[in-house]
Amino acid sequence: MTDIFFYFSIEFPLFSVFGYPLSLIEFLGTSSGLVCVYLASRNHILTWPLGIFNSICFFFLFFQIQLYSDMLLQIYFFGSSIYGWSVWRKRTGAYIKIQSLGKTKNILLLVSIILGTYVLGEITSRLPLWIPEIFEKPPVFLYWDAFTTVASIIANFLLAQRKLESWFLWVFVDVVCIAIYSLKEIPFVTLEYIVFLLIAFYGCYHWYKEYKQNHSNI
Repeated sequence: MTDIFFYFSIEFPLFSVFGYPLSLIEFLGTSSGLVCVYLASRNHILTWPLGIFNSICFFFLFFQIQLYSDMLLQIYFFGSSIYGWSVWRKRTGAYIKIQSLGKTKNILLLVSIILGTYVLGEITSRLPLWIPEIFEKPPVFLYWDAFTTVASIIANFLLAQRKLESWFLWVFVDVVCIAIYSLKEIPFVTLEYIVFLLIAFYGCYHWYKEYKQNHSNI
């Protein structure tokens, strides 16, 4: 059992990329994540089963580099991927049309993100005090990490509900993640989120185009 866990350690290199020892878990997490986000931008239902696998990989990765909010986020992603899988496809096999939240709900969305970031930051800051035998080191980038977690939860829920704003929110999340992962010196994940950012811009364009088409046909 110990040997199995070792293979999923960031200390177990799969191969080297320009001198960087890429671990198996980082490779599996980033590669599955890239395909998952691209499929989401294309409105493909395979987004969700691949998302389940991706969340498992990143749960163990983020635990090992003390990004505890990101680690907890993967539990949500696991459940929301199952939820999204069921929502995106009705019993009739028809897809749900893309919709917009509207101005009032977008204001509530912003307030929720700010409050959620503060609360999660306070909780994760206390994990080494509450469970020191598991969380031996303090969290890093406390509130920025909390922000990406809270915003990702909301963005993923909006994605499952086919709300246009999900992709605009993903853009902000990806920008912050790029900064955090770069400072944590995990370049392969950083590169992944740069690609995520490009895909998020594409998702904004693709979904907005489909939204306008649906709206014009009403």
